[in-house]
Amino acid sequence: MKLDPPQQRLHQKLPHHVWILSVASLLTDISAEMIRAVLPIFVLLKLQGGALTIGEIEGVAAATVAIMRVFSGGLSDYLGMQKGLAVLGYGLSALMRSILPIAVDPLLVIGTQFGDRFGQGISVAPRKALMADITSDELRAPVYRLRQSLLIAGACIGALIAGAILFFQPNNYQLVFSVAVVPSCMGLAMLILAVKPVKKQQKLLMIPAEMTGLLAGNDEYYQRESPAQNRQERPESLALNYSPIFWRDVLDLGGEYWLLLVVAIFFNLGNSSDAFLLLKSIDIGIPPAFTPVGLIIMNLVFALVSYPISAIVNRVLKVRLLLAGFLIHVIVYFGLAVVATNVQIWCLFALYGLHLAMIQGLMLDLVDRAVEPTRRGTAFSLFNLTIGITLLFANLLAGWCWYAIGSGFTFTVGAFFACIATLILLIGSEESDLGNS
Repeated sequence: MKLDPPQQRLHQKLPHHVWILSVASLLTDISAEMIRAVLPIFVLLKLQGGALTIGEIEGVAAATVAIMRVFSGGLSDYLGMQKGLAVLGYGLSALMRSILPIAVDPLLVIGTQFGDRFGQGISVAPRKALMADITSDELRAPVYRLRQSLLIAGACIGALIAGAILFFQPNNYQLVFSVAVVPSCMGLAMLILAVKPVKKQQKLLMIPAEMTGLLAGNDEYYQRESPAQNRQERPESLALNYSPIFWRDVLDLGGEYWLLLVVAIFFNLGNSSDAFLLLKSIDIGIPPAFTPVGLIIMNLVFALVSYPISAIVNRVLKVRLLLAGFLIHVIVYFGLAVVATNVQIWCLFALYGLHLAMIQGLMLDLVDRAVEPTRRGTAFSLFNLTIGITLLFANLLAGWCWYAIGSGFTFTVGAFFACIATLILLIGSEESDLGNS
């Protein structure tokens, strides 16, 4: 296939280590998505774990990766072992995934998921630091887009492989988990053998201010242009004495920040894991081999609409877009409470992908704009730490609601919390400068 001139220039400019690191990440994404697509079904149908157990698994997993991401940046800077920490994270995830095929108890599954997400959380910031070290400033946006494209590709490929295995080998979840170990180990091997640590590492705290979000491990790279004087750098002494949250800055984060944090808490209290969407698919009678179809549809819709949405740079439009995304979330969750057919739930998966594309990174971008550059590290870290704890309670609540009353009540509660978050954001943005600047 002949590349057009921009693609050809990109291919020529990107260092080969970028491609190696990107492919290694793609392989680990495929592995993770294969497990994600069938794990809740395995726990429900094979281990007889029930929704409450799945809520515990997903809550522990979501909280672990969110909280670990807060500290991985500081750990990477302090130890100066970016490749070593990335290898440690990838290796721990691969080890935990290799245990899944022999799991016969929900407690063991909880343990493996904790270890897997612990590894993922450790590797996020070091991997991004490695990528930043081997790319120039002008190539970071294309590298980010490449990473996002491969992330979506990995999600679709992983779900497709998992579904295909269950189609030809019904109920053979152990085979899915065993196959998932292969790309995970391949990604680890590529990282160990083909990616060389840079001689002069760039500390995450020394990266320009618009990339400070890497401290908290979020996946967003804000591509808006910033004046040169706004590219503030932290002194070397601060990087060496890194703390994820500078408590002296907490009280000075400002009203807009606390408004956004409260909105995020209420929204995420009802934003349970995608595992419950897969459970709903089983609940209405979709065969296990076809439950990954919903994830594929969700990721394809996300891929189609996320790029044009990301072009929105106006702050007022971003608040309105976030409100619209919250409303779609409410519609999807109310729909999941009453859905009865395959076509209906797949349409809801598509809407859910649209919702993700609309809100992905918007909250973090608004947080970024709401605080002073010198307090961004504290703001992002506190934000992600709080959301990690919130997601733990959200999944436990979803599992309990499903167990005690039923799936319809679970999604109704989720829609209720999203409504509260929408109202708080709507009223708060009208009373503050958040929606008027």
